[in-house]
Amino acid sequence: MSEVLSNQRSLIVVGLLFVASVVPALSVEIPAMVDYVNHLARMHLLVDAAAGRPNPAYEIDWRLYPNLAVDIIVPVMARFVSVESATRLFLLASQTLVVSGAIALEIEVRGRHQLSGFAALIALYSLPFLWGLTNFEFGCGVALWAIVFWIHYREGPWLVWIALHTGFVVVLFVAHLFALGIYGLTIGCYESSRTPGYRQAARTFAVMVFPVIAAYLFLVWSHGAVGKPVFDWWFGLKLIWPLLVMNGYSVPLSIALAVTIAALLVFLGYNRVFGLTRPAVFIGSGFLIAYLLMPTRLFDSAYADVRLITAIMLILPAFLTVNWPSGAVQSAAAFVAVSVILINATTVASVWYAYRSDYAEIITSFRLLRADSTILIARGDVEARRVNAPMFYSPTLAAHYATAFVPSLYALSGVQPIRKAASKSRFEIKDSLDYLPTTISQLNSASAGGTAPAHVRGWRADYDYLYLVGDQTASIPDHLTSMMRGRRFTLYAIGK
Repeated sequence: MSEVLSNQRSLIVVGLLFVASVVPALSVEIPAMVDYVNHLARMHLLVDAAAGRPNPAYEIDWRLYPNLAVDIIVPVMARFVSVESATRLFLLASQTLVVSGAIALEIEVRGRHQLSGFAALIALYSLPFLWGLTNFEFGCGVALWAIVFWIHYREGPWLVWIALHTGFVVVLFVAHLFALGIYGLTIGCYESSRTPGYRQAARTFAVMVFPVIAAYLFLVWSHGAVGKPVFDWWFGLKLIWPLLVMNGYSVPLSIALAVTIAALLVFLGYNRVFGLTRPAVFIGSGFLIAYLLMPTRLFDSAYADVRLITAIMLILPAFLTVNWPSGAVQSAAAFVAVSVILINATTVASVWYAYRSDYAEIITSFRLLRADSTILIARGDVEARRVNAPMFYSPTLAAHYATAFVPSLYALSGVQPIRKAASKSRFEIKDSLDYLPTTISQLNSASAGGTAPAHVRGWRADYDYLYLVGDQTASIPDHLTSMMRGRRFTLYAIGK
């Protein structure tokens, strides 16, 4: 009876903390996440095109891309609510899937909830999620539930087991390929820890792999794409990512939170609170090996290895055994976990609230633009990336509000169902890193005939307006006329 009450209390506490954590998303129209604003601009274009108001600078190109969750769901929801509300509801649904999936996994594995809800809330605003990787977050939530159903029906009717697995593979393949990889890595490690013989193992892995192969063959047959074959290993960052992953806005805060969590784990280990089950060893080892081998950019998609850190925070706690030696140890652990969650949520809320006026200002600035104009986004060379990054893609919203063309709006081949019109082919961006705002030094280099990304080499002739986002103290090139200055941006007309 005491265990039931303890389980109920932990779920109530997690529920209250979840409400506190999602208050920011309920309170602002545009969450201040870097990629989120760019995705929002694309949602507007998809909805506009469906309503017969296409932007002539872009073409809708629906194919089977393994990165389509938000592109499929939000336009449908936008039939009933605004695009901004539909996109925020998608974010809330993703957060709900992540937290509920982590809790359900622990209940499925151990029969009760103790850790996973707290771990999921700690990870809820980790770098990959807070950066606005919306499809990945949604896919993670689905992957957690897929793991739950795999384990639950593992010993049940095999047709039900295979049908559910196939259905989840299809959903994950369409939602986000990396989330499918997390699902496959987890159940592969789980099965490796418990499969008694080679024949059983072969049968199980055949069940796992067959729908994935079928989905990939259908993608090839339908002329779909996975993304560009770009793979970059930044090995020097692998040692410090665990310190930087906890908060996307402040490096010192992220380090402080990571050190606090590490100290908590050492404290709990000293008191022998955790025990490693065989599946936990296999899953933890599998993710560690994958993290060490994983490129930072996979198929030209950033933060691939960092995403594994967030994923293991959601999955591994369910497979640990927990034995509290005393109420004092449990209370101390709960206090630290709750503090980390609330500090992160409070930080997110303060940043998102602060950016409300900035987004309102930049949307107001779109009224000054000529229709069908071409816009370049720039930033200073010395930029406080984490502080000003939520503004980096905000000018892409001009594609909707001013029917403008903004090359930095995500239209990656094999990734998004939108592409630049043929008339804009000279603005094609080859490397996803060049979607970031161009630095002032690159603009000056391009003006002098030096090296610069292809889409900015003729920027003075090709663009009508320049948005300088973030640092306002940069040395501005000649031939620019200030039209509007906000707190985090300046709009310039480019002289011809």
